Amino acid sequence: MMLETRLGTARLLARPGERRLWVLDAGAAALWDLHTAGWAGESLVGLLAEHFELAPAVTRHYLDGSYAEWQAAGLLTGADTVDRPCDPIEIVPNLPEPAPGAAPLGAWWRSVADRTVSLWIQDEGLRAALAPLLPTSPDPDDTQPAQAPCDHLALYGDKTHWTLRGNGAELASDQGRDAAVVAALSAITELGCRTRERLLVVHGAGLLAPGGRALLLIAPGGCGKSTLAAGLNAAGCGLLSDDVVPVTPAGDLLGLGLPLCLKPGSWPVLRARRPDLDQAPAVQRFGQTVRYLPAHGRPVTGAHPPALFLFPRYHPGQPPHCEPRLPEQALQGLVEAEAVIRDLDQAKLEALARWVSAVPAYALTYPDLDSGLALVRDLLEALPASSGGPCGVACPFIDDAVTP
Repeated sequence: MMLETRLGTARLLARPGERRLWVLDAGAAALWDLHTAGWAGESLVGLLAEHFELAPAVTRHYLDGSYAEWQAAGLLTGADTVDRPCDPIEIVPNLPEPAPGAAPLGAWWRSVADRTVSLWIQDEGLRAALAPLLPTSPDPDDTQPAQAPCDHLALYGDKTHWTLRGNGAELASDQGRDAAVVAALSAITELGCRTRERLLVVHGAGLLAPGGRALLLIAPGGCGKSTLAAGLNAAGCGLLSDDVVPVTPAGDLLGLGLPLCLKPGSWPVLRARRPDLDQAPAVQRFGQTVRYLPAHGRPVTGAHPPALFLFPRYHPGQPPHCEPRLPEQALQGLVEAEAVIRDLDQAKLEALARWVSAVPAYALTYPDLDSGLALVRDLLEALPASSGGPCGVACPFIDDAVTP
């Protein structure tokens, strides 16, 4: 059984419970309808050849190529022959559910997306390393009301050897200050992003522009997304999240309240706008040096419907420009940025189509940060006063074939 819905002239297909999504363009959708109606072999070749006034050999070649792509993608047989990277989200799927109860004395309380998380740190050195990155509640020694379920994280040991536990289960154990910092921030991210509680998690950055319009910057690593997000934050946009953005069942963007994670290539670009960047310690994260930089201003909380999808690309030497993206193209950009969705069903598939169709999307090319900020400002100024986005989700994309 296949789930189906329309996205403009395209067709979205999925199997119940899976995370994969196929997107067929108008021509492929028409062929799919004929295939599911039972047309096949020479009868289908003859039908298409007559309708489009094509030679049978040309028609047969087109059909063979389409079926080969569908077969390789697993659309016809259920096989999945395409190599796929591991999901960057939900690497602690066995974390126990939160339970009522207070955290140890001295724990920090955090609002993460729509969850409450406590973090208790045994070692003063590790506590000092994380303190600038995790603004806490006004009174960090306050205890959570006993009836309110809360996720509890606890970091035991010191930099020579530490263990991170979540809701009583061991999540990670290693050595080194940097590894402990990364593990704690990653665990908080995962708690806010738990994909089975979200319609999707987008690899991108979420910001709230002055006036309350939420922006979703979507791009694979290395495209300049984080640099542009940091620049927008320094220019007055509130930071919802950098790197990953959880989306509610209503299609709203949630804030994680975590710092920016900036790679070395962005440091000289941002130095003039964030003079405190050089004071942020360098940290080894997944084999790469980064700097965690707290957001400028207060982190944004609450749920915010997206007003714009932006697909930025830093391209020195090219003139700054932006191009509108069709819903099908926006969906492709989401999957290329490794958006994650779980447990597809008909309701989620239809919500995806509505959301991607309703939110304006643009591809931005900018040669420097100033021009990138100007492009975003111009797009914001051109939005209708009531712009926003309805409910929806986004997930992996295929155009006649599957894309991981």
